[in-house]
Amino acid sequence: MTDLRLNNTIFLMFYIIENYKKVHKIDEKDFLELDKKYDIINYISECPDIFDSMTDDEMVKEIDDYVSQI
Repeated sequence: MTDLRLNNTIFLMFYIIENYKKVHKIDEKDFLELDKKYDIINYISECPDIFDSMTDDEMVKEIDDYVSQI
């Protein structure tokens, strides 16, 4: 993975997580509990390209869809 791609992935992870927490009105602790159960951060890091062109709402919906499938 190139430095640019790594930086982009890290940014997307941060951005999506913060947006998800805001939309669902949860704090860091609650999100980390969800992540422990559903491995959300890993999901984002494995396929950052799908999030690149999504709106904020689409990103949250993608995570919600992912969680609901597990």
